Amino acid sequence: MNSICKALLLLAFFIFINSAGAQNLSEPQAALASVNGVKLTTAEYQKWLRQAIADGAPETPELRNKVFNDLVTREAIAQDVKKTKLLERDNNAFKLELAQSNALQEIWFAEYFKAHPLTDAQVRAEYERQVTLSREAKNSQEYQISQIVVTSEDQANEFIRQLKNGTNFESLAKQKSIDQKTASMGGMLGWVLPSQLTPPINLVVPNLLRGQITQNPIQIGVYWHVIKVDDIRPFVMPSFDQAKVGIAQSLVQQRRQDALANLMKNVKVAKVYN
Repeated sequence: MNSICKALLLLAFFIFINSAGAQNLSEPQAALASVNGVKLTTAEYQKWLRQAIADGAPETPELRNKVFNDLVTREAIAQDVKKTKLLERDNNAFKLELAQSNALQEIWFAEYFKAHPLTDAQVRAEYERQVTLSREAKNSQEYQISQIVVTSEDQANEFIRQLKNGTNFESLAKQKSIDQKTASMGGMLGWVLPSQLTPPINLVVPNLLRGQITQNPIQIGVYWHVIKVDDIRPFVMPSFDQAKVGIAQSLVQQRRQDALANLMKNVKVAKVYN
């Protein structure tokens, strides 16, 4: 949609909401605008506006303008995708399916964290625990590690073989790891102490050199992990203010893994192939 059309629609929006007709905006199916004859309703507009506010945006005229503009743009793109049959090309239908699956996972995790919120007290307690642990000899060094998580030992072994033959770890993690949170970052978990890692990973990592990967997959619950040590450095305990964001992120990641492990305990998986 060109800028002139968008400007005209935006002008129509301003005229409408400032007119007597704005009284009808309380009706969910009231027409707010149309794009190539397709009606955009008040209900759609309010839904997107509420989400923007829930995400922390202040409710201002500028925000309302942006939400309206975005609504028009989304509809224009959706129409063009349908017109050009874009979903029938390449692997686009699967990409849409994958995005929906990833969104569903994030919705599930969001609901989990509603029931199990991370508190400031928990972050502080973890910091104090790390202060104590940092005094132990085994935690004199910290490790920057990456992971690939899969559901079968055979697949994990195949990835280890590929990595030994020169396949890029980051690319493989992005393509194949089922842990979406770390996969999007090439598998990177960040800097951790051995004591912060889930057993038996905490015993394996200190025996790896910089750049090395695990020789064998590591099983945690129903998942198999391939671990790489990206870097190693002496550990210096930062102040709480310096560490709290990283600690919170680490706790969130740990809880995500715990939530998945608890879920999978009650899931019956029956392989129907070799």
